[in-house]
Amino acid sequence: MSFIFMDFEASGLEPAWDVPLQAAYIETDSDLRPVQETVLRARLPAYVVPSPDALLVTGLDSDSIEAAPLSQLEMMRAIAGILAAASPATILGYSNLKYDDELQRHSAFRTLHPPYATSMPGFARADVLIMLRAVAMLAPGAITIPVTPHGKPTMRLGPVCRANGIALDEADAHDALNDVHATIALFRLLRERAPTIIAAMMANAHKSGPAGMLARPEALGLGLFNRMIPAGGIMPTPGNASSWAVADLTVDPTYLDATPEQLGEMLFARGERPIRLVKTNAQPILLPWEMTAPVLQGEVPPDGELQARLARIRGHASFRDNLAIALAGRFADKTPSPWPDDSLYSGGFISREDAITSRRWHEVAWDQRVRLGRELLGDVRLKAFANRWAWLEAPEEFSAAEREKGAAWFALRLDTQDDVPWLTRPIALQRIAALKAETGAGNDARVRQLDSIECWIAGRGRTLSRTA
Repeated sequence: MSFIFMDFEASGLEPAWDVPLQAAYIETDSDLRPVQETVLRARLPAYVVPSPDALLVTGLDSDSIEAAPLSQLEMMRAIAGILAAASPATILGYSNLKYDDELQRHSAFRTLHPPYATSMPGFARADVLIMLRAVAMLAPGAITIPVTPHGKPTMRLGPVCRANGIALDEADAHDALNDVHATIALFRLLRERAPTIIAAMMANAHKSGPAGMLARPEALGLGLFNRMIPAGGIMPTPGNASSWAVADLTVDPTYLDATPEQLGEMLFARGERPIRLVKTNAQPILLPWEMTAPVLQGEVPPDGELQARLARIRGHASFRDNLAIALAGRFADKTPSPWPDDSLYSGGFISREDAITSRRWHEVAWDQRVRLGRELLGDVRLKAFANRWAWLEAPEEFSAAEREKGAAWFALRLDTQDDVPWLTRPIALQRIAALKAETGAGNDARVRQLDSIECWIAGRGRTLSRTA
């Protein structure tokens, strides 16, 4: 199986609302020898207001973004092609399971591509940051974790690479291709210095690995943010087999007679949490007990007691019934998002018929795309996205009334004063003012950068609004 290393630089940190501006993919063989390298750069859609903070961090400027060769539709179509050609493969990045994969998933959704492509058969997903955390806990002498000037450990990619002899200057970081090369080098180093841990973690890159471990009757080691605990699988969440309820075996299970309501509170309690949820499709740090027991800190019950606790938990029928009720009710009261961009996980899976129509939508001219969106797409979210792209790219295909409706939506996205989940122009300009106020005297380069960002954001969309 080959590896696909990937990284995005984006307009902000909210996958449901932001978009990728740079994408880098490097395919390697199992020995990490590069096979193919792809770099994509896309323009910012007119309706998206970029985060000033993100632009400062990445160093992307308006001229380079506006001059990018691809539209968002073209970028995501190219990415869909890369993924289709790569299978079978393991996809890796640095903090990708928390951010880059989510950005790719939401961006595919908004552009009428399969959002769960990387979760389909033929793919596994791994995160070098998660594996670094596992090595830091289980074999702390194998890798150097740098500290900030304030004395706190940091696992930011740049400092970690430099602390371990991998070249990645801060000026070169936050470029998608540079970050991918650094991620490959760090993964190679981890494989060399902690091969047993990395092999065990790579077995968790597909959800079948952790799910199989959690179904076993013995205790396991579960990695939290910065420590290991003994744990045991209880049961998968009803309706979501990728989410498992797991018992913290350092806690005496006096909760077995708790009501479903009490168990629901335990799942999200602060401090001691006797029951936790583990995502089997997010490469959890879940390892055999014999690998983790030597590094556990604090008071840990003897192995025999851990096994006895897990047996009591699993053998208590009414507890399992009540926990199933608590797990099934986790999102019962959650109100679905009224915005299509934020409804990937609340609006249901895309039907086979709509998936076929979406593929066809990418193959035809704009006049036919408008027809497909109106007549054949059944999912209201996909209808909204199809109409959005047609209004932005081919407004002549709409009636005057439809163009006016599109202009009203466009004005709402950019300049509404309402409390909305996306970044608007007024809020972005307020943030720029705050960043200027925070900028120290004499930092003329930063002030000029903020002035340029302010001018760009203030003028975005005016031509489109006038011609709509």
